[in-house]
Amino acid sequence: MNTRWLTCLSLLFLVAGCATRPALLEEPAQPALTFESARFGEPQAVIPVDEIFQLSDQQQAEFLDYFEDVKLKDTQAHERVWSYLQQITRDFNYQGETYTAEEALRKSSGNCLSLAIITTALARLVGVEANYQLVDSAPVYESHDKIVYRAQHVRTRLYRPKGDITEGEFLLRRSGLVIDYFPSEGDRFVSNLSEADYHTMYYNNMAGEAIAREDYSAAYWLLRKSLELVPDNSGSVNAMAVVFRRAGDLDKAEEIYRYGIENLDDKVTLLRNYRVLLEQQGRHDEVRAINLRLAQLDDPSPFDWLHAGHVAFNEGNFEEAILFYGKAAKIAPYLHESYAGMAKSYYMIGNREDAEREFHKALQYARRPSTRSLYEAKLQALTHNF
Repeated sequence: MNTRWLTCLSLLFLVAGCATRPALLEEPAQPALTFESARFGEPQAVIPVDEIFQLSDQQQAEFLDYFEDVKLKDTQAHERVWSYLQQITRDFNYQGETYTAEEALRKSSGNCLSLAIITTALARLVGVEANYQLVDSAPVYESHDKIVYRAQHVRTRLYRPKGDITEGEFLLRRSGLVIDYFPSEGDRFVSNLSEADYHTMYYNNMAGEAIAREDYSAAYWLLRKSLELVPDNSGSVNAMAVVFRRAGDLDKAEEIYRYGIENLDDKVTLLRNYRVLLEQQGRHDEVRAINLRLAQLDDPSPFDWLHAGHVAFNEGNFEEAILFYGKAAKIAPYLHESYAGMAKSYYMIGNREDAEREFHKALQYARRPSTRSLYEAKLQALTHNF
């Protein structure tokens, strides 16, 4: 029986890097960030954590009827939850929206985080213990309207009841079921995820959707809730800086970015977002320094390397552009834009042979007829000019 079938989805925003800055702290203690709310209006109601996992009376009754069926009396509790999930998700419509447990079940729709929330709601209803695991795997990226969506895998583990486990077995390894949609052979366990960090995923996702529709007030209050749960959550801090930048408060956005860069772990994301702000202000020397610094980092997002490549190309730094486009192609070989960028860069330095090779790769991965026609025309022009 395949028990690995649930993945969560979280949103990452278009991000940038930053030049080296003087340390912001004179004391080793980490200061608290403050956020002025006047720009975002009166406080908006934000759903409490418990309500995210709340089911309707009818949904609870339907699940409990299944769970307590006499035919399952010899089936352990965590296995009953797993089998019920299999049953209710057969016709699930996998969309990008993040829903509460009640909404996702009622609509039979939602993203993978919504499915994880359903799992948690059912498990809590019958006292089945669960924990959450970050998984490192080959990610899938999508870019839309300057926001990058990245599938971040979080899988749920439902534990076998303690009463069914001997003391020695429990001490060695507590058995259970890992629920993981769309598992990959390359999945690698990274770490367990605290409940607070798991809860912030919901608020960060909702804030991401609010940012996408340019509702910065809603995004602000959602992120305030997220930061109440985990004050040092890098994703929340990063998203809050995005909100202030897009709302026009560049000074506060820069303060948040610099705080995160100095104090938090996910410096790559914060640096990349800071680059967007610097570009907006025309601070080109610092942007170039960021791109050089990024070249030395292990950045997992191909879109950030594409962005760096575009910046370098537009500034006439074609060798540097080839480096950045190559990094994007290594991470996500299915993106035709990486090969097209390298092809154009090779052409600009007079290397037509490599330019032709890269255009052939771009053509291989392009899907839209208009894009394929463009690459075919480029190849034809290169061939005729030899």
